[in-house]
Amino acid sequence: MVEASGLLAEARSARQLSMNTLADVSGVPASTISRIESGKIEPTWAMVSRILAAAGFQLQPTLKDAGTDEPFAGIIRRLEDALPDERAKIVGRFPAVAQLALVARREGTRRIQLDTSLSEVVANLTAQGQAPVVSSLEAYVDDISQTRSFSPVLYVDDPARADGFAPVTRTSPRVMFLLPTTDNVRAVVRDVDGVAMVSPEWALLDSLASPGRQPDATMYLLDDLIMEPTR
Repeated sequence: MVEASGLLAEARSARQLSMNTLADVSGVPASTISRIESGKIEPTWAMVSRILAAAGFQLQPTLKDAGTDEPFAGIIRRLEDALPDERAKIVGRFPAVAQLALVARREGTRRIQLDTSLSEVVANLTAQGQAPVVSSLEAYVDDISQTRSFSPVLYVDDPARADGFAPVTRTSPRVMFLLPTTDNVRAVVRDVDGVAMVSPEWALLDSLASPGRQPDATMYLLDDLIMEPTR
């Protein structure tokens, strides 16, 4: 991310302007420009745009998908702090929040072909020292004896280094997502009969954020979540 200090310094250098000259043409005191360039103050967007426009530049914002799970962590914190009569409203926002951190778009995500049972995958990754954490519908129901998700989600230490999995092809019968375990995920991990799983709330968010028909199949579970406090 480019800081305002760097933008102003770059603009002055490109135009060969002194701070005093830039102050004269922009109407912003030279002392303010100096403090911005030194990082002592953080200017508003409007002020930076005004200064750059005076130097003949246009400030154009761009958005880039951060690829993080922070939207999930934020809504779960809201839910944990909510009063009982506030739960329904917050849970009702889960489908929209899930779209802010789609499983397939998160940084470090790896798609693999699921050729065996989920329990065998977990055992395999555990043997590799990948510390797998189960998410999506399997974590919601606390059971990996059968695969309920159209696209199961597992968190591991390093998806790129997970061995023994075939790449996804057009004929793959089932796809699984391996994602890197983040600090936000670690904060919601719980032990279920010796298997590490995310909380039910996080599990439903991942399920809603998965591709295909899985979000539709998950919607009816939100009502149950409204009635149940965080486990």
